[in-house]
Amino acid sequence: MAKKKSFRLPPGYGSVTKLSGNRRRPYMVKVNTKRDDRGYPKFDILGYYEKRADALQALADYNKNPYDLKASKATFQDVYEMWFKRKYETSKKKYSQSSINCTVGAFKKCVALHDKIFTDIRTIHLQAVLDDFTLSHAYMEHIKNLFNQMYKYALEYDIIQKDYSQFVKINKEDDDEHGVPFSKEDLKKLWQHKDKPFVDTVLIYIYSGWRISELLNMPLENIDMEQKTFQGGVKTRASKNRIVPIHSKVYDMVKARHQEGQKTLFYHEGKKVTVNKYYEFFRSALQSAGITEPHTPHDCRHTFATLLNNANANPVAVKRLLGHSTNDITERIYTHKDIDELRTEIEKI
Repeated sequence: MAKKKSFRLPPGYGSVTKLSGNRRRPYMVKVNTKRDDRGYPKFDILGYYEKRADALQALADYNKNPYDLKASKATFQDVYEMWFKRKYETSKKKYSQSSINCTVGAFKKCVALHDKIFTDIRTIHLQAVLDDFTLSHAYMEHIKNLFNQMYKYALEYDIIQKDYSQFVKINKEDDDEHGVPFSKEDLKKLWQHKDKPFVDTVLIYIYSGWRISELLNMPLENIDMEQKTFQGGVKTRASKNRIVPIHSKVYDMVKARHQEGQKTLFYHEGKKVTVNKYYEFFRSALQSAGITEPHTPHDCRHTFATLLNNANANPVAVKRLLGHSTNDITERIYTHKDIDELRTEIEKI
């Protein structure tokens, strides 16, 4: 039988060539990316493949959705530098130095990824960074935020086809971080200056025990003003979808912020407040209340736990309010009786 001729690829489509010698991946794929000064096509190498069928498929995928081959070879550090330049150096929006420092610090903690080709990075590589428990929970949040922003940028500029940052998570509880509860004198100052900008948010955090990201990202529909409850939570199985009654002391503050048209409880100039921005508002709120000792938003959660402990609140109820794991097999199911019991305990502070 006569040898079957291979079909010809369309002009400008690219080519698949089998290289001589004993090679593990002998099929080289070239694509037509530009023309030289004489108008002749110039080729870039797309890659090398073990089988001809794989090479043809790669060429077909490229022609279906062409991308910048130079960008496809960019490392994690290359993409970071491109993204950083657009966000902080060429953008009209001004960012605080603390925000920039957090970003730079998060990037330095990703040293294991710096030299990896960005398109070769997978969920397992990103997760390995977040599973370094020598890092504080705050640093982990900054790193995860960096991943999210870099992958959004890479998708926008066709460097990648899939966002792996959406699959990673922080597995470390944040309650092991050092925290300094607010003193009785601090609480008194906060109540005296509750009408100053964002001082009310500090009190809401202190009397609810939510983590900073949990309340900032809580959809407004999860705050039931009639039943007087918050519902939300992240991080762990025990934390998710937990219900915390709204303390009577801060109910009016929550109600005042529960505005139709807003997506979340905390907003500024009509926009949702980010974690980094809230840190700025938090520091300003403490200064306006006359509190000079250094505190972080996480200290509000420590204060909540301390107040409950000092009030001899039921230990199981405290765990459920804070989102800590318990031996209760129904810990994720809240009945009306459960909510009433939680409200009784929280009202002790």
